[in-house]
Amino acid sequence: MKNTFLIFALFLILSSCQDDSKLETITVNNKYTLDVFSNMSKTKELNDEASLQYQNIFKELYVIVIDESAEQFENVIIDNGLQELYQPDLDGYTSLIVDGFESEEGVGDISEAKDTIINGLEAKVFDLEGKVEEYDVYYKLAFLKSQKSYYQIMTWTLLDKKEDFEEKMDKMIYSFKEIRNKTVAK
Repeated sequence: MKNTFLIFALFLILSSCQDDSKLETITVNNKYTLDVFSNMSKTKELNDEASLQYQNIFKELYVIVIDESAEQFENVIIDNGLQELYQPDLDGYTSLIVDGFESEEGVGDISEAKDTIINGLEAKVFDLEGKVEEYDVYYKLAFLKSQKSYYQIMTWTLLDKKEDFEEKMDKMIYSFKEIRNKTVAK
């Protein structure tokens, strides 16, 4: 039993010491890619709806991606009679998600949207500070729209580690690329 514990503890120590400057490109469902740091590990425990989830629990750095079809989002708006509140575009999608965050307990400051382009896709990027249980947390959020999909990229860390990880969070977000399947004409 002691040997098993020692091996497990050694594994944890070594994995937390991996080079955290090296990026690894992850491809998800042949739909998109995102670069994550090589010291982050795949998980399924951060968000049930996320198609990508990576974490480094020792350094407190996390990232998820949620992808949704544009048609599905537009149907939700119409089916729920929300057309007057949310337009079926990136602004409406972003507003719907941000309004949901603002209604959550513990959410503090949400920055103004930074309109940008991420690898050819229209995007909006936000910073958010909040409290989860007893922890002060810093989030960086991005919402992207392609022709057929909407994407949410959320990365977070402890608020006191914001300066350590903000640049790394940006690297992950701005590495997002949608895979555009090219059809060959016959």
